[in-house]
Amino acid sequence: MKVILAALNAKYVHSNLAIRYLKREIEDYDVELYESTINEDILNISFDIVIKNPDVVAFSCYIWNIENTLKVANIIKNINENIKIVLGGPEVSFDSIELINKYNFIDFIIKGEGEKVIKPLIDSIYLNSLEGLRSIKGLTYRENLNIVDTGFAETITDLDSIKFPYEDEIPDKIIYYEASRGCPFRCSYCMSSIDKRVRFRSLDLVKKELKYLIDNNVKLVKFVDRTFNANKNFSREIWKYLIELSPTTRFHFEIAADLLEDEDIEILKMAKEGLFQFEVGVQTTNIKVLENINRKMNFERVKDNINKILQIGNIHCHLDLIVGLPEEDINSFRKSFNDVMSINPDELQIGFLKVLKGSPIYYDKDKYGIKYCGYAPYQVLKTNTLSSSEINYLLKFEEVFETYYNSHIFERTFNYVFSYIDDYYIFFKELTDYLIQNGFFERSIGLQDKFFQIFNFLINRFEGNTIKDLLIYDYLYNTKKTNLPEFLKKRIDEDVETKIKICKERIVNTLSLSNLKGLLILPMSLDARKINRSIEFNFSDFLVIFDLKNNGHYAISLKELV
Repeated sequence: MKVILAALNAKYVHSNLAIRYLKREIEDYDVELYESTINEDILNISFDIVIKNPDVVAFSCYIWNIENTLKVANIIKNINENIKIVLGGPEVSFDSIELINKYNFIDFIIKGEGEKVIKPLIDSIYLNSLEGLRSIKGLTYRENLNIVDTGFAETITDLDSIKFPYEDEIPDKIIYYEASRGCPFRCSYCMSSIDKRVRFRSLDLVKKELKYLIDNNVKLVKFVDRTFNANKNFSREIWKYLIELSPTTRFHFEIAADLLEDEDIEILKMAKEGLFQFEVGVQTTNIKVLENINRKMNFERVKDNINKILQIGNIHCHLDLIVGLPEEDINSFRKSFNDVMSINPDELQIGFLKVLKGSPIYYDKDKYGIKYCGYAPYQVLKTNTLSSSEINYLLKFEEVFETYYNSHIFERTFNYVFSYIDDYYIFFKELTDYLIQNGFFERSIGLQDKFFQIFNFLINRFEGNTIKDLLIYDYLYNTKKTNLPEFLKKRIDEDVETKIKICKERIVNTLSLSNLKGLLILPMSLDARKINRSIEFNFSDFLVIFDLKNNGHYAISLKELV
């Protein structure tokens, strides 16, 4: 019997961990993995699967792929009604009876952790055994005209019993790895709040498996652990082990930054730059809202610890906020945004509340007046304290912030600008308002247009020559083009032109160059030099030699050129 384990990933660079776990459990059968993306053509995906002539197709279901997954499953069943369709994953575990009732092309739904369900299910399908199905906990299925539900799968207490998913195949994509399941916190918006126990793979096994991934030259490993440092001794041992190995592989962890202690900081100091990436879910700094979502967090400790890490400069720190949490209004969001931006994180993701089926907030939605999309990804539309128009505005605000801050394209310009503002929210609100008025959201905006928009926004708010020169730095470093757009071009007088010629002659003579290809020499009012995470500014009259081929520049004082 042939089984296809399928997943429609959000992006091509992603891989699916769940179907690899399941494959290891049913290796006695003819099993094939099939991965595509939600951006691919539905019919092409369906025919790709059917042509493999499977007996069973099992799909991994999440909020980002459920819509397309159901369409593919429907098409497959219409082509060949003998193919058994199995769905599993968090998106189908909490309304399985309704789904089976609604969609007659679904044969089985696995509810909860599927690793110990998939083998007896496939065995029962192979043997055509109703008795076998009835004895499996964690299933919803049809038996004649009746729907049978056997409850949720039993929680797997021994994570070491789950086989390593990458023994036979390592995808050339982002690799997802799991050292623990469950979360010690009970945040009401999160599915992990349902899982009451935190379970760990043994430390020696984790080290062995990570070493295997490193030896196979995996580029990026993302730990899916909800709070990686929930067990301090466990996380410290893994961090120390990876630091000692010092591989080229990078590792991404989701951590609770307020749990970090001085011992953790001392360990992390030893990591080479780029080895680790941290994701920190702040979500809000409003104490009342934190209580509403049953979340415990000490933001001052978060701020202090992230600042320490950023000062070391070796770990990329990504922080999160969520729009639409219970009783958070626009002023509360403004404060949370400013609180987090005061840290100057490498990246701040502004997310929007998703009312996930089965999560505690799903049952509290009426209490807080939460209205949300009735289809995946179930995004918030309004609450008692945040109107739909405010959420619509914050969606635009988020897009502007993503374009201009998280992209790091304008980091020299913003580094300077931020030293003169004390309310980050108002700054980005004014930028958003300006861009709305100037058609930013009405058409596709290219990189040069983005520079033109921010140039016009900033030029009358700050010293004009400084802003122009900062944007020149950012433009040249990001485009590697020596041809500046018209609005950034410099007016060069005869005296400066003479000095540029002198400078070119010295460069050719010193470096024995036959031409100056890849070099651009401009008069500038400052030298903006990036050192680790910070930008150092030296304000004076310079000739700056931009070496775009080698991603560097050299500043020579005009006074030195006589």
